[in-house]
Amino acid sequence: MISVVLKLTDVITWSWWLVLLPSLISFSFYLLILLVKVAIVIATIVMTKKRKV
Repeated sequence: MISVVLKLTDVITWSWWLVLLPSLISFSFYLLILLVKVAIVIATIVMTKKRKV
């Protein structure tokens, strides 16, 4: 977030994409992990329901 402060104070002249890239990467990684967890939970629920029938 230091780069955001530097961008806002005109210390650096990078594009906003480059300034926000670390945040975007970490958010994408978090979202990917969340989607994998949801898929595992759904698969577990489906498998246990098939076993009971």
